[in-house]
Amino acid sequence: MHISTLVELLGSKGSDAHLQAWFAQHGIGKPPTTISANQGQKSVKDKLHDMEFYFAFDIINDRFYPPTVGARGSLLSHFKSATLFSRRPKGNPPKPEGFWDGYVQPSATLQDCLAYFNGRLEEFGDTAYFEKPLTGDVDIKLWFCKRRQRVDTIQLNLHEDREFIGHHDFDPGNEHNTTPQAATLVLKWLFDRRHLRVPQALYEAGLEDDHQAILRFAEQHLGNHVWAGQLHDSPALRSVLAHTRTTRPLQLDNGSPLHLFDKWLYLKAGGAWERHQALYNDDTLADWSASVDAFERAVVLDAAQRQAFLAMLDDAYQRVQQAHPA
Repeated sequence: MHISTLVELLGSKGSDAHLQAWFAQHGIGKPPTTISANQGQKSVKDKLHDMEFYFAFDIINDRFYPPTVGARGSLLSHFKSATLFSRRPKGNPPKPEGFWDGYVQPSATLQDCLAYFNGRLEEFGDTAYFEKPLTGDVDIKLWFCKRRQRVDTIQLNLHEDREFIGHHDFDPGNEHNTTPQAATLVLKWLFDRRHLRVPQALYEAGLEDDHQAILRFAEQHLGNHVWAGQLHDSPALRSVLAHTRTTRPLQLDNGSPLHLFDKWLYLKAGGAWERHQALYNDDTLADWSASVDAFERAVVLDAAQRQAFLAMLDDAYQRVQQAHPA
């Protein structure tokens, strides 16, 4: 048993014969072949060798994206990550002879880690965090406790980007998306303000202010998603986009909260916010959920309202740039 084999196996489908044979050879439980949307991920513990292996379906890497639907609506799993070492209070059992050869290992000093990871680290309080690619798809990560001067955790992970808009947001068949125009308007804003890393020829061609046209653009040029790697590097932009996906406000360091959830911006731009809130807070409705969903689906922005939506994002971006997120 050697780390290099796990590096090769990462990314395999749970049903892969080679992966299943390796698990069986080392007396490890059977890899899961599918995962339900509610489960998110599954893990398999290797008690003999003191490791844990994680399987998932929603991996932010174009090699595995979008998730593949299997039997009965479940999703096909992929071998996503492996915890090779996680320090235990009473000590960890040794790995097989030669397991760590050529790689950083639990006995490493801080200087050893700096050398192995080419001096690149991030510090979070008492923890030094290291990460580097081993292949195009696999990273090795290490957490080092500076106070106790010891390695705490070593992991192998599939390399993932950071997702801001996913394939489900651009899926016309997604019945749970009651304001589908919101995602395409965020994308329109990114295009018009030239935040996207796309060829200059696409900017020169322009992007029509039309929901269907923007959906086609997302499919043809962005893989039906917006990830950090597709954007020009800007902390302010990432902060704004992250908060368009959540009802949690963005707190600026001057104490001001910014509510940027794209559905809320959409309803405000459409002049429907007050009526929506009245309906949302009406506990006398016979079918509250259906009533709220129907109201949201009925809101369709006209050209002026779409421009108002883009202006809200402009204002938020400028405020974040000026005040910096806390």
